Amino acid sequence: MVSAAVFSDFIVTPAKVNLGLKIVRRREDGYHDIYTVMEPVSLVDTIYCEFYPAPEESFTIQSPQMMELDVESNLVIKAARRMTVEARKLGMTASGHWNFWLEKKIPAGAGLGGGSSNAAGIIRLFNDFYNLELASEQLIAIAASLGADIPFFLTPELSLIEGIGDRITPLRQSLRRYYLLIKPDFSINTGWAYSSLNAAAENCSPDYDLEQFKASSTGAGYCLENDFEATVMASYPQLLEIKTWLAETPGTQGALMSGSGSVVYAVYSEFAAVVQAEAQARQRWQNSGCDFFLARNLNQFYP
Repeated sequence: MVSAAVFSDFIVTPAKVNLGLKIVRRREDGYHDIYTVMEPVSLVDTIYCEFYPAPEESFTIQSPQMMELDVESNLVIKAARRMTVEARKLGMTASGHWNFWLEKKIPAGAGLGGGSSNAAGIIRLFNDFYNLELASEQLIAIAASLGADIPFFLTPELSLIEGIGDRITPLRQSLRRYYLLIKPDFSINTGWAYSSLNAAAENCSPDYDLEQFKASSTGAGYCLENDFEATVMASYPQLLEIKTWLAETPGTQGALMSGSGSVVYAVYSEFAAVVQAEAQARQRWQNSGCDFFLARNLNQFYP
């Protein structure tokens, strides 16, 4: 007889785009310090979570969109295991079976942070489920140990991200932005993208206009830069083709590759413009294997 779940719920985790990404330096430990503006958008994954009483701890995950899911390397499972360890440190009884069902809408290997957002959602869930009451600094440290983008997703809102992703400065604003995201039929390995950078070991001082994202008026457009673009687009010229086309669509305020790719996006202030651009993009790249997503920015995802 199968025991009934004592807990069942679901969480919704958003994607992000990088409104600019600068590599500050290559660290001695092999990681890179970054300087980037991230914004959560309305493209989301949903994770259905169940907990069953059991004498031993165990974790399973299923996803109909990910047929070759590697359970042990999945960030949902890594986050769940880590938070169970934290619960035990605080004397909580954490034995039992967790089952996760991941409804995946955010494409993987796209520079949108889908896996990182999933992990952050699990960190928040377990902190509440076990009543750990961990301070924000503790949650950020746990998140950063699992991945550079994960701390941002603990409370995702337009933010300046520095260091290895653990220094977060919210950028208050009230602008509405609409995004057309185009993902070609390939993904980019983030490790390869970093290894191809030739980043300097000494610090560079990013000169990047943060006020452009917070202004009360939209102005003429955004100045967007991504240090990954040169090397990634040299190896994947279709990304440059997509960016060039997006930058010329009516009403666009800028186009950029998000993160280390492979998604390239254009940003608009008017909904009609982004809808028109999507229709034209679908016609231009029909039968190419590209996926197309419309999204808007989220001022702050969690209450």
